[in-house]
Amino acid sequence: MNKTEKIALREAMIIVFMGLIINFPLQTFLLWLTIDNWQWSDPLRISIFVQLIITIVAFIRVYIIRMRFQRGKF
Repeated sequence: MNKTEKIALREAMIIVFMGLIINFPLQTFLLWLTIDNWQWSDPLRISIFVQLIITIVAFIRVYIIRMRFQRGKF
């Protein structure tokens, strides 16, 4: 495995692990918010809302991690 492959593997592992750390609590919070607080009962509406928020957070997360790798801080 060359240096570029090792860096790419490390970056992918960090992105996936950070996704696990961030997305599980976020999804749990969003489900609690939509079902318990907002009293939503439509599964499609809940899914679309939760997926939209998680996608935005994932985009920001990956962007930040990628920029840190570009600057050599990881």
